[in-house]
Amino acid sequence: MAASAWLTSFGLNPPPGALRWHAEISLDVIDGPARTEYDEAVDTRFHIDIYSEEWGFFFCHGGRVSWIRITDIPFVHGRDEHQLLKQTPALPDIGKLMHAVETTHGIRFNRPQALIRTNIVAAEPLIRRWLQTI
Repeated sequence: MAASAWLTSFGLNPPPGALRWHAEISLDVIDGPARTEYDEAVDTRFHIDIYSEEWGFFFCHGGRVSWIRITDIPFVHGRDEHQLLKQTPALPDIGKLMHAVETTHGIRFNRPQALIRTNIVAAEPLIRRWLQTI
């Protein structure tokens, strides 16, 4: 339900005829566009992945990884080496977690140059604007 509410908050609908929709947002700390490929052992990244049936986030920094997915409840997908499961917010509040991660680690995610992949028509500019607000 959180993913559907997120989508409709932009005034968007799922792609016609698509059973599943997605919005995958990859943020990097580099001065430039977020790269498609990265190495979780050395890079610093924050991903927000929103799908028709679930959403989640991924954070890697300092060779440690946390990957949390949320369906009905949040759960660890593989590892939670940054102990983020207990801090998992509701999707509309994901920006608060991002700010906390940035403050804790002395980093800043390059929101304007996020890599956005989606099958939702006309969503990319709206997602970019949303990123600037979180």
